[in-house]
Amino acid sequence: METDLNILKGNLTAYQISEAIGISFDEATDLLEQRITVESLDEEIQAKLKQLEAVLFDQR
Repeated sequence: METDLNILKGNLTAYQISEAIGISFDEATDLLEQRITVESLDEEIQAKLKQLEAVLFDQR
């Protein structure tokens, strides 16, 4: 999965990401601050993140 996602560039808050894809606030914060990578999340969460990216940024 591509880690250069628009939603990880500050378009959403950690709270918004955590609520939208079902991860903890701390995990979302770590993701935004690049302390963890998208690839370190489980596959289901990665898929949700990719789907959210597609919906918000109209990618197919």
